[in-house]
Amino acid sequence: MGYTHSTPPTDWPGLEMTGVTRLTADIYYGWTAIENTPLFWHWCAALADVADSHTASGRWVAAGTSTHALISRDPLHLEPSLLWSCCGLHGFVRAGQWTDA
Repeated sequence: MGYTHSTPPTDWPGLEMTGVTRLTADIYYGWTAIENTPLFWHWCAALADVADSHTASGRWVAAGTSTHALISRDPLHLEPSLLWSCCGLHGFVRAGQWTDA
């Protein structure tokens, strides 16, 4: 399946998500049945020149947050920050908003 910038993956076997929420144009999160913390997806700038056929989900890269503290589910607040090593995207989710670190 081809994933577009406006459609993050929500159907990975065993990681199906509900309650998918857009934080920014490039960051979404949702909830799986197996975790108490959300699963995040970001549209990775580092994959801009990689053909979709060489990736599992286009430019979408996942990040689990099971080692993060869920301070509040609504509005979402996680500690500590999230960091994607693939491209260096780094920020905080507090009061349901993304803030760059």
